[in-house]
Amino acid sequence: MSRIVLSIVIILLWQCKEKEKEEFRLLTFQGADIGHFIDVKTSFSAIDSLGYVNLLTRNGDWLNTDEFLFSVHRDFEDTLHIRELDSVMYINGNLVAISISKDSPSIPFFDQLTSEDISRLRTIQFKEPIADAIKPYLENIGRINPGLDIVFFPEIDSVNLLNRDLRWLSQYFQPRALLFQNEIDSVSVSSLANFPSLETLFVGLPVHGAVSFPHLPHLKEIILYNEEDSTFIGDAFFAQNPNIESLTILNESEAHVDWTALNTLKKLQNLYIESDSIILNDLYVHHPDLKALHLGFNENKVASISDVFKKNKLKRLSLYSIGDSLMGLNSKVVPDAFPELESLEFKNNDSLLDYSDIKNFKKLKYLTVFGKVGLDSTLYHLKQLRYLSLSEEFLKDSINVVKLQKALPNTVIAPNSGACLGSGWLLLIMPLAGLWFYFLKSKKVRGND
Repeated sequence: MSRIVLSIVIILLWQCKEKEKEEFRLLTFQGADIGHFIDVKTSFSAIDSLGYVNLLTRNGDWLNTDEFLFSVHRDFEDTLHIRELDSVMYINGNLVAISISKDSPSIPFFDQLTSEDISRLRTIQFKEPIADAIKPYLENIGRINPGLDIVFFPEIDSVNLLNRDLRWLSQYFQPRALLFQNEIDSVSVSSLANFPSLETLFVGLPVHGAVSFPHLPHLKEIILYNEEDSTFIGDAFFAQNPNIESLTILNESEAHVDWTALNTLKKLQNLYIESDSIILNDLYVHHPDLKALHLGFNENKVASISDVFKKNKLKRLSLYSIGDSLMGLNSKVVPDAFPELESLEFKNNDSLLDYSDIKNFKKLKYLTVFGKVGLDSTLYHLKQLRYLSLSEEFLKDSINVVKLQKALPNTVIAPNSGACLGSGWLLLIMPLAGLWFYFLKSKKVRGND
């Protein structure tokens, strides 16, 4: 091998390694409304008429358009052009998602799919029970690409039909992710054992009937949603799956959560909680590898989160409360607790917020502020920022945009809106059947404070 070829190989390997190590990615989207699936409180928009939306993501994040759900992959290009048709979605010209509904896609559509098309698929969504006519085509997809993600919509309102389809799918698919947007029961949960390949699981709780989640050897991420006033998470809830790395809890009720159950998750790296009450004691003792933390809570209820401000290894922190602005974010001593922090996100109610102390976060690159902007002139000195997201209302004024771009020429400026109540509390009055609609549609109607 010549020295030139060897040098090129070394450079390419180094670039791949650097991309692997990069915790955050700035992706640019065009062609569809886009947002974080779980962060329903937020919405991001284009800063100009070109329609490009800049979104801060991490590999594995779940994103959604109006009709589809998909996760961020390492092999995504930095700019993604999205095209949604009747029941399919394309990214940069490649078919990535199919939605199975009553009359679509048509049989001729499946007939013309090539092996290459199928191998690029990432998601199949089911809005209807699986019809016999489409089963041969799904079998073919499963033979070529058995590891794609599977999503069940709440339109499938029969648990018996859902369980029937789960049994059938397990013969041909071993999905990486399985998301239930509808009611399940103990039979559904038992069926999970037929999908040992699962890395991500989204479940609405409580599950009807006695239930014990089976051991899933590759499970890394659990997303739990609850809106019923009953026991939600007991002390042994994670007993069969103690090695998960990412946990999301959306507790939209007065249901009991035994917060000590989380203490068994020693490999936890990402923790996202929205709940009326949160009690986290010795957080970094129980979760020494924690890198990302999101807390949305009601300050008027039980909240014990003082340990959050002890010295830690967090790279991403987002805090929201229903009540006054969180105290302490601008304290000169707080940055000492977060020496590794790269991304900070919070809601602000203070029109006189001074960002001068933000420069003390030595590694901070990404800053997202919802609500009031505060003293924008104090942002001009944050030259280390790669990404700055402020309220859409503030950035509608072109003078504000010009000032920021002049002061921070190397920073991507992105408008945002929402963050009214966190990702919950509005759901208290919404039935579980409306969960999917809320996740996908509510971004359009979330107002500012």
